[in-house]
Amino acid sequence: MLDAERYIAVIGLGYVGWPLFTLISSKYKSWGLDADTDKVESILFEQPKYKNVTSSWDDISKCNTFIVAVPTPINHKQNPDTSSLENVCKELVNIIKKGDLVIFESTVYPGATEEICVPLIEHGSGLVVNKNFYIGYSPERINVADSAHKLGNTAKIVSGSNEEALYYIANLYESIIDAPVVKASSIKVAEAAKMYENVQRDILIALANEYSDYCDKEGIDIFEVTKCASTKWNFSNVLPGLVGGHCIGVDPYYLLHRAEKLGIKTPLVQCGRLINETKASIVVSKITEYISVHLNENPKVLLLGFAYKSNTDDIRNTKVAEVYNRLKSQYSVVECYDPFVNTEVVNKEYGINLFTTMPDISHYDLVIRMVNHNTFMNIENVLDIKQFL
Repeated sequence: MLDAERYIAVIGLGYVGWPLFTLISSKYKSWGLDADTDKVESILFEQPKYKNVTSSWDDISKCNTFIVAVPTPINHKQNPDTSSLENVCKELVNIIKKGDLVIFESTVYPGATEEICVPLIEHGSGLVVNKNFYIGYSPERINVADSAHKLGNTAKIVSGSNEEALYYIANLYESIIDAPVVKASSIKVAEAAKMYENVQRDILIALANEYSDYCDKEGIDIFEVTKCASTKWNFSNVLPGLVGGHCIGVDPYYLLHRAEKLGIKTPLVQCGRLINETKASIVVSKITEYISVHLNENPKVLLLGFAYKSNTDDIRNTKVAEVYNRLKSQYSVVECYDPFVNTEVVNKEYGINLFTTMPDISHYDLVIRMVNHNTFMNIENVLDIKQFL
C-alpha cells in the first residue's frame, strides 16, 4: 500500500524527467528509464554516479511509484500525439502491482489521464484504480534555461485519484522541493490549470506580436512602447517574438482539440495561435524588404542561433527552421550556426545542415542574430531579430 517504503522510477529522462530524477534520487531509492538507449549510455558514461539509469523495464519492475514524464507533442495535422504516453501505459501493465502509484507529469488536455491512461492500465493489468492501484497528476513546470525558476523552488500542483493518493503525492513532492505544493481537487483541475498557464502565455505573446505589427505601421518601436507601458503596476510585460518550444506553441492545440470534442468554440485561442504561427512569415517578409532596400538582389545571409530559446540546446518546434527555409527558397546562400545545438539532430529532425564552428561573418552581406545566446551578444555588424519582429 501507499504507506510502504517507496521505490521510485522516473520514466522519460528529457528536459522534464532528468532534473526530476536527479532531485528524487538524492532522497529516495530511484531508477530512471528512457527508451533512447544512446541517451542512457551517454548518462552512464558522463555521470556515472547515476547508476540506476536504464532502458529496460525489467530493471524498474520492483518499483512501486512510477512518475511519467514523456513528450506529448502534436502531429503534422496539429492534433495531440499521445502515443508515447499510451506506450508507457502499455508497458506499465506488465510490471504494475497492487498498491502501486503512477504519477503523470506530461502535459495533456483536461480529462486525458482518466480517459486514456487509466483504461489502458486497467485493461492490460486487470487491476482497478483506487482499489488495486492509484493515479496522480502533477503537471511539469520546467522552464528550459531558466536559472531563477527551477524545479526545486517552483510551486507544484498535485492531484490524485482519491484522497489517499493525493496525500501521498503531496508529501512526496513536499519532501523534494522548497516551494508550496498546491492540492487540486481533481486530476482534471490540475490538467486544466497547466493548460491555462500556457494558453494564457500564448495569447499574451499573440497580442504583443499583433501590436508590434501595428507599431511598425505607426513608425514606432514596440520595445520602447512596452518599456513605457510596463511602468504601470498591472501591465503584463510580454514582448513579441517567435513562439517555439514544446509548451506554448503546442499546448493550445491540445485545448483546441478538447474544446472541439466538447462542441465548445474558442475563437480567442484559435486567433492567438494563428497570429503566432504566421509570425515567422512576417519576419521573413521584413527581412526580404530590408534586403531589397539595403543589399544586392542575392545576398549571402547568415543566421546566428537555431534553438527556440536563448542559451539552450532545445530545438523543439523552433521557428528559426521556418525562417531559414523561407529565406533559402529565395536566396542561394542562407546558412546558420548555433554553438548550443546538436547539428546531427538538427539535420535529422529538420533536414538542415548547420555549421559546426563559427563562420567568418565578413563573408556575409547580412548576419541576423535570431537567438540571443550570450555568446552572440558582443558580435559586431550583426542585426538583431528584434528589428524584424
